[in-house]
Amino acid sequence: MIRHSFFLGASLGLLLVVTTLFARAEAGGEVAEVLFQDGYTLYQQRYSPNAFAKFKEAAKLGHAEAAYYAGNILRRNHTYITEEAEAFYRQAAEGGDVYAMLRLGQEGKLCGTLRSCDYDRDKWIRKALDTALSRAETGDSGAMVELFSAYWAAGDRKSAFEWTKKAAEHGNAFAQYWLAVGLLDEREMGFYWTQAGRRADILKWLKASAEQGFPKAMLKLAVEYKEDGRFDKANGWVDRLGQTDYFDALYNYGLILLDGPEGMFKYPAAKPVEGLAVLMALHRQTGSSAVQRSIDRRLPEIDPELIKKAQAKSEELLVDTPILHYLPKFGI
Repeated sequence: MIRHSFFLGASLGLLLVVTTLFARAEAGGEVAEVLFQDGYTLYQQRYSPNAFAKFKEAAKLGHAEAAYYAGNILRRNHTYITEEAEAFYRQAAEGGDVYAMLRLGQEGKLCGTLRSCDYDRDKWIRKALDTALSRAETGDSGAMVELFSAYWAAGDRKSAFEWTKKAAEHGNAFAQYWLAVGLLDEREMGFYWTQAGRRADILKWLKASAEQGFPKAMLKLAVEYKEDGRFDKANGWVDRLGQTDYFDALYNYGLILLDGPEGMFKYPAAKPVEGLAVLMALHRQTGSSAVQRSIDRRLPEIDPELIKKAQAKSEELLVDTPILHYLPKFGI
């Protein structure tokens, strides 16, 4: 009886320890995710030093993607992979982050001027391909997008294009945008009998992405319709730009409203109060010197009473809204 009670007590004690450890691990994971999301917002606002602090803390708690972004910030700051950046990339890669594997596999990325890279680049490229492919084959469209970069790094342009198209067909908004802009337009990949056929596909995929609310596609689609002289369609998308949190979309939206029918978009009517208010709110939230210069150029053309109305209206706009730049994970 005494022996039975001893083992029962020991078992309950062990169970309590294991349960406590799991609870702590889960809590740590939740904290890491909150830190990562905070860092990611700061990163997309181009507040890299503040973002780095969040990513570093999340990485300490085991967050692989946070480690990738921490490494990325260091690499961009130094223009090469420092030892600290390499450590973050290794943590991320070992945690399954495909883009971290690709960073370690990139050629021409010096590990600092006083040391050499002591890892096998080809090994990391192969691991990136294997990791992404295993998930892509189950229908994961995010992994299909990763395969674009992995196959591109491996020198297989055909497979890079094909997997991007598969991701687009699976409804991935970024893949649809990238297929239109990066592959069909800029790199002219894929076979088409005519440029008109290529152009139709570019607009088709941009529209698919824009209709999912991807703001870079919305802005690009408006510009492309404008280039075609289809101003009604262009300005239908212009009106939606003002509802996004994308810096470039909001900036262009404010300018287009100010320009009205005289501008390149031939917007139906000038809206100086609304347009100026958007630019003022955007500058308040971002401190952008480019936005301030645009405001300063336009003020002499606007009636002082309208400027006052715009200033008042700007206080109601973009309040507590993080303005993002939609920086790609791997492209910079």
